[in-house]
Amino acid sequence: MNEPVWTRELTWLVSVGAVAALLLFVVDARVMDFILSNRNQLTRWLAEASQAGRSEWYLVPALLVYLVTATADWRNSGYRVRARLVSWFGQAAFLFGSIAITGIAVNLVKIVIGRARPSMFGELGAYHFDPFVVSKYFSSFPSGHSTTLGTVAAVLMIWFPRQWLPIGLVCLMLSAFRVPAAAHYPSDVVAGFLFGFVLTVVMARFLAARRVGFRPRPGKMLPAATGMRQKRLPAA
Repeated sequence: MNEPVWTRELTWLVSVGAVAALLLFVVDARVMDFILSNRNQLTRWLAEASQAGRSEWYLVPALLVYLVTATADWRNSGYRVRARLVSWFGQAAFLFGSIAITGIAVNLVKIVIGRARPSMFGELGAYHFDPFVVSKYFSSFPSGHSTTLGTVAAVLMIWFPRQWLPIGLVCLMLSAFRVPAAAHYPSDVVAGFLFGFVLTVVMARFLAARRVGFRPRPGKMLPAATGMRQKRLPAA
């Protein structure tokens, strides 16, 4: 029996995430007022650390691995080497594709919602929306950096399931740094991270159902990456 693409665990995750984003939305103005009133060296360091969410940090290495494995001499390689090349080729393609797709998707959502960024806080406040305005000043919700980190978290948790918790916590923490960077509101960060994570898991499960690069793990939300060495996978 094939595993469904959408699961109850995903429904629960989206529901909890939506409630968290809504609760944070209520306090967005207070949080940003505090951040803007207390800028210091620490907030500047956190702003630099939040650049870990830039998509090119992952797109470029993924593309390089894809090109190297695509142009490698597979014919003169042994079975194990060919199997490893196939795995790297497929996973690099998935990482590149998932970041690109979630990045495009979140930018479309940004345009539809049109929330003013924190840089406009003094003039417009935290709850100003101009839907369908294509401008960097009205593209706060959801956070693009957080979407990338949510995507990366999902991919890494599939690749290294035994470390799913620290991976998730580190990526979420890096996403949260967008708030002290005064680049996004807290609700933007949670929504962006959730958007990237869930969309990536759904794409991986869709491929797993067709045995393309992934295989289902019955009863588990995260599929397994084909060709990756995974011992006694945990419950994530």
